[in-house]
Amino acid sequence: MKAITFHGVGDVRATDVADPRLVDATDVLLRITTSAVCGSDLHQYHGRGGGALVQTGALMGHEFMGVVEEAGAAVRSVQVGDRVVVPFNVSCGQCDACRQRLTSQCSTTGRAVFGGRFGHLWGGGQAERIRVPFADHLCEKVPADLSDDDALFLGDILSTGYLCAENGGIRPGDSVAVFGAGPVGLLALQSAQLFGPARVFAVDRVDYRLALAEEFGAEPVSLDAGDPAERLRSLTGGRGPDVVLECVGHETPFTQAIQAVRAGGVVSSVGVYVEPSMAFPAREAFFKDLTLKMGICNARAFMTVLMPLVRRGKLRPARIVTHTLALKDAPRGYAIFDAKQDRAIKVMLKP
Repeated sequence: MKAITFHGVGDVRATDVADPRLVDATDVLLRITTSAVCGSDLHQYHGRGGGALVQTGALMGHEFMGVVEEAGAAVRSVQVGDRVVVPFNVSCGQCDACRQRLTSQCSTTGRAVFGGRFGHLWGGGQAERIRVPFADHLCEKVPADLSDDDALFLGDILSTGYLCAENGGIRPGDSVAVFGAGPVGLLALQSAQLFGPARVFAVDRVDYRLALAEEFGAEPVSLDAGDPAERLRSLTGGRGPDVVLECVGHETPFTQAIQAVRAGGVVSSVGVYVEPSMAFPAREAFFKDLTLKMGICNARAFMTVLMPLVRRGKLRPARIVTHTLALKDAPRGYAIFDAKQDRAIKVMLKP
């Protein structure tokens, strides 16, 4: 089958690889209908994080959905022909962590992610087919009236964006700032609106992403206009936002988020940090009496509850899709997404 494989910094290729097969009785094989390039795929693309993230020949991709082609003998909740979406974390559903809804901390899989990062090397979803283990736990059926472009994001970035907003503890009337108007930030912004804030600000420097954030109801704050913390304080009567959602995963926006939030406020961070350490403005956070919540999303816990919000149009994840390419053209998709060419926000792939 065709799959996208990693061959070095800035080098992903459409190659022929062996077809996956059932290994355990709890597995299913999916024929992938849609996958996507995620912002965290760019960490691997850039070689960030060292050997823990980058393996030559790894099958890329952790955002995918498809149709069940074959099911193991022990699978009960899905059957051949079912259309399903799968979370990016590989988890068993039975260990202590999974039973606490902390599927990203699954002890059985070693906190694995589809696409060969962390723990066991699971094949990625930027391919024609994929083996999905623990199918009764991982597979979520998708109704016929929900498009791939809406359903796909339940498995990662919509759940991640919602988690970021939920962890912010947003209350009606709050002011909220979202750092990063990329795919996760835009969906965190949409999710934040569900909690009734009076004002939402989007902080970025890419004009077309800020324009889309404004369409979603945010007030744009351009990084090119100066220090974002100062700008946000000036827009909130000198206080700073009540809640800041950090959706980038780099030291600078993380520090800016802590500088911007009001005293006694909340910073919620879901950006993926791959470097082993970074500077942390502990003194400022301490004296501002901040609450900080951060971590990788336990996507399986959100897929079922968010699906009705998507079906009823309260969340519109498909609106962020800007490009749909054939799987073989994924290298071009990576390049334009990475360089922010052609007004790229979200690149989808079709086998």
